[in-house]
Amino acid sequence: MSLVDDRYERWPISATYIRNLIGDNWRPTFSGTPTNFEEASLALMPECVYLKFVKGYTEKQWGVHPRKLSAKLVGRFDIRWGSDKRLTRHIYQGIPKIGYAGFMERILEGIPILLNCDYLEHRSEFGKHKCIVYTGPIDEYFGNDQGRLKYRGQLRTHEYLPNISCALPCGQVNNPDSANGPHIRTLEWKHMMDTDQAQKISGTVLTREVPVTADDPNKYEYPFPDGTNAKLYDDYRKRANIIPKVTICGRLGEYRYYDMDQAIGRAMILAKRMLACI
Repeated sequence: MSLVDDRYERWPISATYIRNLIGDNWRPTFSGTPTNFEEASLALMPECVYLKFVKGYTEKQWGVHPRKLSAKLVGRFDIRWGSDKRLTRHIYQGIPKIGYAGFMERILEGIPILLNCDYLEHRSEFGKHKCIVYTGPIDEYFGNDQGRLKYRGQLRTHEYLPNISCALPCGQVNNPDSANGPHIRTLEWKHMMDTDQAQKISGTVLTREVPVTADDPNKYEYPFPDGTNAKLYDDYRKRANIIPKVTICGRLGEYRYYDMDQAIGRAMILAKRMLACI
């Protein structure tokens, strides 16, 4: 949901909301082929909806005006003409019962793990392996010799509220209005737990996320969606594709805005390809 005009409204936007706001006879503000994110948004929704739900959120998330971002970014949301209230339309949705930390522990069970080791500083020591999978920033792999790619990260603050069962109507509430603070969204974890487990917890925990431009590769989270960085990434990717026995992948390695399900699906595809070649 999104906090707009001091009300919790559905996100993605429903046709019913638009109908109640301005009626049925609206036309897109922009027509033609969009060249940036703002034009792509205005081709999809009424301008008033864009201003309430999208523009401020986007400026917080990326730190620039939406006109400076790629039109492809609009593919991350849509307008719902039906009654489906879910964020995505996937048939199966959920998170691991044991959490993603436990999920990763299960995957790595029985596999030797070397912690606190920077591969880029010790890469010669791993040269005898049949295959290297590198999931760090692709520009860092090449020593940033063609320039640094831009990334965004987030600062997260946590607040415990005692004696409150739940503070929000759902697990995530977007905050597109800059007047309501610099954070782009607030998470309430109890909504993401099994009901029986959540009912046993006293109070609730809120997490607020504030976007920042990250300088430390360990804090990179979001590839920057504009033409300049896309071109620089393509230059790095051409070099990466011809390196034998090395697969550079993941959000940072492929410079793509993967959601968790997409990241897992991509990993499974790449794993099958690599295992077939061994």
